[in-house]
Amino acid sequence: MTLVAVFATMTMSAQYYVGGTLGFTSNKTNSTFTTIETTTTDFTIAPEIGMALDEKMGVGIAITFNTSSTEDKWTGTGADPVAKRLKPTTTTIGLRPYVRYQLMTLGKFNVFADGGINFSIDKTSEVGFKPASTDTYDNKAGMNIGLFVQPGVAFKVNDKLSLVTKLDDMFTLGYRKYQVADLDGAPDADSDFNFRAKTNSLFQLGTLRFGLFYNF
Repeated sequence: MTLVAVFATMTMSAQYYVGGTLGFTSNKTNSTFTTIETTTTDFTIAPEIGMALDEKMGVGIAITFNTSSTEDKWTGTGADPVAKRLKPTTTTIGLRPYVRYQLMTLGKFNVFADGGINFSIDKTSEVGFKPASTDTYDNKAGMNIGLFVQPGVAFKVNDKLSLVTKLDDMFTLGYRKYQVADLDGAPDADSDFNFRAKTNSLFQLGTLRFGLFYNF
């Protein structure tokens, strides 16, 4: 009963917020040492809901939808030696509960960091060919679970609205289990652990997400 009373008191005094962030990037690379021009496109939308328990701490959860594709284009002289170049596209859906800590306040700016757990599933299509066929097939699907740290800055427009910028997953640690279709068409299961730290190109546009939040 005591725990219920404490939780009820915290939630009654908590400030709730809803909103979301968007991220988009498109990079094109063309080296003088190759005749292939590669374009990579990435788009993310992440609706979010949470509550501030006090001036420093908060909790929330976000649902992420991401698509990422890579396309190769022949830039050499003459006909393309590859009859059909594929455009692999990965679609990911994730659920991300987190704890938020306010690091500092500078006027209307609040600097914070979100740390939490990422659950996601993804599927990549058009990565290869069926044996003895020119038709493409979906050949990679995976499940992911891991930890993430995501710093951000919020600008308080007024008592209700805030503009937010987040650095997309500065640190991540995770486990991935996936299956890949072999040349014979039978799926092969595999798994791996991964760690990533964005130590370079931290402030490129593609690493940032922008959003709008409404505070109740």
